[in-house]
Amino acid sequence: MENTVILIIDDDPGLRKTLADILGFKGFAVLVAGTGAEGLALLRHSPVDLLLIDLVLPDMSGLEVLSRVKADCPGSEAIILTGHATLDSAVEATHQGAFSYLIKPYEIEQLTLQIRRAVEKQHSQRELRMALRAQEQRTAELAEANRALEAEIAATKRYQQQLEYQANHDGLTGLPNRSLLTDRLDQALSYADRYHQRAAVLFIGLDHFKIINDSLGYETGDRLLNTMAERLADCVRSIDTLARHGADEFVVVTVDLDGSADAARIAWKIQEAVCRPCIIDEHELVITCSTGISLYPKDGEDTQTLLNNAHVAMYRAKDQGRNNFQFYTCELNARTFARMTMEKHLRRALEREELFLHYQPQVDLGTGRIIGMESLLRWQSPELGLIPPARFIPLAEETGLIVPIGEWVLKTSCAQARAWQNAGLPPLVLSVNLSPRQFRQPGLTGMVARILEETGLDPRYLELEIIESMVMHDVDSALAMLNDFRSMGVMLAMDDFGTGYSSLSYLKRFPFGKIKIDQSFVRDITSDPDSAAIARAIIAMGHSLNLRVIAEGIETEGQLRYLHSHGCDEMQGFYFSRPVPPGEFEEMLRENRQLDLPVDEWALVDRTLLLVDDEPHVLSALRRVLTDEGYHILTATSAAEGFELLASSRVGVVVSDMYMPGMNGTEFLSRVKELYSGTIRIMLSGSADLRALTEAINRGAIYKFFIKPWDDERLRENLKLAFRHYRLAHGSTG
Repeated sequence: MENTVILIIDDDPGLRKTLADILGFKGFAVLVAGTGAEGLALLRHSPVDLLLIDLVLPDMSGLEVLSRVKADCPGSEAIILTGHATLDSAVEATHQGAFSYLIKPYEIEQLTLQIRRAVEKQHSQRELRMALRAQEQRTAELAEANRALEAEIAATKRYQQQLEYQANHDGLTGLPNRSLLTDRLDQALSYADRYHQRAAVLFIGLDHFKIINDSLGYETGDRLLNTMAERLADCVRSIDTLARHGADEFVVVTVDLDGSADAARIAWKIQEAVCRPCIIDEHELVITCSTGISLYPKDGEDTQTLLNNAHVAMYRAKDQGRNNFQFYTCELNARTFARMTMEKHLRRALEREELFLHYQPQVDLGTGRIIGMESLLRWQSPELGLIPPARFIPLAEETGLIVPIGEWVLKTSCAQARAWQNAGLPPLVLSVNLSPRQFRQPGLTGMVARILEETGLDPRYLELEIIESMVMHDVDSALAMLNDFRSMGVMLAMDDFGTGYSSLSYLKRFPFGKIKIDQSFVRDITSDPDSAAIARAIIAMGHSLNLRVIAEGIETEGQLRYLHSHGCDEMQGFYFSRPVPPGEFEEMLRENRQLDLPVDEWALVDRTLLLVDDEPHVLSALRRVLTDEGYHILTATSAAEGFELLASSRVGVVVSDMYMPGMNGTEFLSRVKELYSGTIRIMLSGSADLRALTEAINRGAIYKFFIKPWDDERLRENLKLAFRHYRLAHGSTG
């Protein structure tokens, strides 16, 4: 705030001096005046950045001073200070351009905050440069953090082999291992049987632990396991047994229970303990757990049966979305049988020709033309019907069936792509997914080379999609394999980018030509500032590394327009086409089907007005008032509809109701400010809530506000001023 000049206009000499001393101590240059006339005179001779104006002055009102300041020195900001607050004065001050409105007595920190916000508004360009420098510093810090991560992974590999299990205890956590667990559970069941007590087995599996292990290294994973073991130990009694059963699995044996409710309370306690954030080095890790519970004697009368049934219940908890617990039921055995049945049929699906492929087009967002296609696997079982890929592909990966199935997919896809080329259709890039198990399979590069030779497909028309975690497991081996693929002429794309823990320095080393924005970011891109920021960052980072960027899962026009406007190179999703059988895809190519690209709407932006209110009659009334004003009017009855329209249209001014179901106007306009900072925001309120309106003003969420029912002429005039403000801010004179 160096060289910032503040003028205090207040008839209280003690307050003037106190404020002047405080602000002077904070580094501001301060001028003081006891009357409005004195202050205006100083303003004519000395440039002032910010005025602090008392609402009640001896010679004129603070609002009159504000009006003259805005007329003579529109570049100066003003904050109104008053001990006699009224809604009318707050509204009038805002309409006359006051930056904020503070009620005496106020906290000096509150005033200082508003002063700083006002000054920051005038120094936005300077802050932009500072932000860019800060970004460069953050990038350097990120590179340094990545180098530290590389060192940790290398250290972990050196010490992995040194971990040994003791006879009855886990070598890492010191907990009982499987052998001692069996003995303890036998003793617990004998005790329960002798004294007619109930016992329970809780089988606990950490959710997505493998991602942390693969991405951050085994040392980090081991330390996380030790932390989880300590937390679990705090959840059980000294007479209970806590054991480590597997890599990321623990078992609790507890006795002297009154019933299932006691077991449920322990499970809740365990869930709450596990999900607390865990700080390991520079990483803040949050992990959850899925727990299965079996009860003695209801769910089994021997050790192995109780363990097996608790294990089945744990997998049911994972199927239910993870981060929950499930009691064993007889129906779970039926589900286990169903899974075994699916596995049995899946093992025969390839030889019985039950598998088939659909193709989803990939479109160039520069031309609208189809330039590629992704091959997607489907399974039609005569016994089980059409099985969704989300159900059978994880099973194929777990059982190893994905290896022969993946080879069939690659060969069939390459043959189909070559057949379309031979038929005179334009050559397209074929994208085929590699699963983690395929990627680890020896001889993968040789298999790909053989299939390309057998089918006659030029390697430049094959693109292999690889997820982040696959290359992070063994960086050196992955790098060698990817370089072999590039030497063959095969293209490489990183799938689901942004969902893992990949290092930017690694991404630069790997020979990828394309990164794919995961649909989890695309889904909420028009309404969630975080998803939008991540997508923009991925696009910018990809382009800085000379990579093309494709977004998957585009389903709405708003998503398409947002990504197109921010430079995304390609799209894939239901908005253009679902995955279709080969015949339909060929027909699409022969018809030369293209995507209608979003048009440039800057010509409309100076007149595009978005009205958001959950009451249709209010929207109708606003339309009637503004129908002859020449605006391009868009309407929405919810914040969600508003976000979609903002993403698909360039809007100059937004008028929103304050009270709407789902998301109130203050939150809606605050998000609009983050997503579309240049859009002018105006609030409508049906009640005179001074606190809520003041909060909205001080948060910077709104430009002006009106109380319903509004004055039609005043609304029209202020909308003209809002669009004029928008044009001035964007350098337009139209």
